[in-house]
Amino acid sequence: MIVLNTRRRALGLLLAAAGGLRVFSSVPRAFAAKTDCFDSKAFGAWKGQATDSQAGARINQVKFENPDSCDLRADVQVAASFDSKLVVYGDRDKIKLPKKFLIDPANRLIVRAEDGKEAVNEPLCGNCTDIFDNKVSIVLPLAASPLFREGASVEIAVKLGDKEECRVKLDCETLRKALTWAEQRQGELAQQFADEKCTPPEGGCFITTACCEVLGLDEDCFELRALRRYRDRVLASRPGGRAAIALYYELAPLILRALPDAARAPRLRSVYARFILPSAVAARFGLKALAYRLYVRMLEELARDFTPEHAEKTSGRESDPRPLL
Repeated sequence: MIVLNTRRRALGLLLAAAGGLRVFSSVPRAFAAKTDCFDSKAFGAWKGQATDSQAGARINQVKFENPDSCDLRADVQVAASFDSKLVVYGDRDKIKLPKKFLIDPANRLIVRAEDGKEAVNEPLCGNCTDIFDNKVSIVLPLAASPLFREGASVEIAVKLGDKEECRVKLDCETLRKALTWAEQRQGELAQQFADEKCTPPEGGCFITTACCEVLGLDEDCFELRALRRYRDRVLASRPGGRAAIALYYELAPLILRALPDAARAPRLRSVYARFILPSAVAARFGLKALAYRLYVRMLEELARDFTPEHAEKTSGRESDPRPLL
C-alpha cells in the first residue's frame, strides 16, 4: 500500500508539472537497438573517453591554484579536434550562476601559454552555451586550440570583477596521450558497434534494482522498464550520454557496497521515493531534462554520502547537458 500510494503521489505531481508541456509519444514496448560502446582511461588528472562515435578527454573538478580565494568550481573538456570547453559553476551560497556571468562584462576569461603570454583575454561569457540551473558552459576560443595541441602546459584563468583570478595550469602532454588513446579506442569501439558486440556491464540498473527489491517489486516492474528504456533510447543517444552511463556503471556498485546494513533498507526506500519513481514517471511522459536532473542529483548525493573519494567524479555533470564528449 505504501508503494502504491507513493507511486500515485509521484504520478500526480509530475502530471501536474507537465500540464502546460507537450508530452512525447509513448515508446513502443518492442524496442531493439544496438547497445552503445564506451570506454575511459585515466592519464594523470585527465581521463580519456571514447565511444564508437567520439573521442576526447576531460578533468572533472579542476584543482585551482588558489582555492582559498576562489569561489568557483570548473570542469575542462577537450575533444580530439582540440576544440575545448570550460564548465563553470559556483558555490551555491556565495556566487549565483549564470546570471552574474551573463550581465557583467567585467568578468574575464584568460588563457595563457606556458611562457605566460596571453592567448585569450575576453569577456567570460563571450561564447556561453548550455546554461543550466546554477552553471554555464563556455566554449573556449579557437586561439586556445594550438596551446592544447602543441604546448607543454596551458593556464586557464577566470577573473570575476576585481577579485583574484581563479587559475589552473593544465598538463597538455598528458592530455595528448589521453586523446591519442581515445582516438585509437574510438576506432575499435566503432567496429564493435558495427558488429553489434557492445554489451553493458553485468548488473544493469544497479541502484534502481536494489530499490525495487527492497520494496518487493519484480524484475519487470514499471520503474525498471521505464528507466532502462530511457537509458537505451534517450540518454545513450545524446552527446555525453554514454559517458554518463559509464560513470553510473562505475559508481553504482561501489555505492551499494558502501551502504551500511542497518541503513540500507530505509535509505533505498528514500532514494526510491525521491529519485527513482519520479525519474521513471518523468521518463515515461517524455520529460527528458527532469529525468536526467533527478538521476544526476541521486548519483551526486549517494557518491557524496557513501563514496566520498569518488564524489568529485559526479560533480558538475548536471551542468553539462551537451558536452564535447
